[in-house]
Amino acid sequence: MKKYEYKFIKSEVKLGLDFNKKIRDEETEWNRLGAEGWRFCKEGNGVLIFIRETED
Repeated sequence: MKKYEYKFIKSEVKLGLDFNKKIRDEETEWNRLGAEGWRFCKEGNGVLIFIRETED
């Protein structure tokens, strides 16, 4: 039977005027999570939820 773990990350609005930098920073963070095996699952109430299969 497959088993999963979840990661909940509070979605925060970052201050500043450089929208392109904000996008690059988020892309870097999401790529880091992807490299660790996390997949985006869902967003709701200001929380991003990621999921990955465990090796148990």
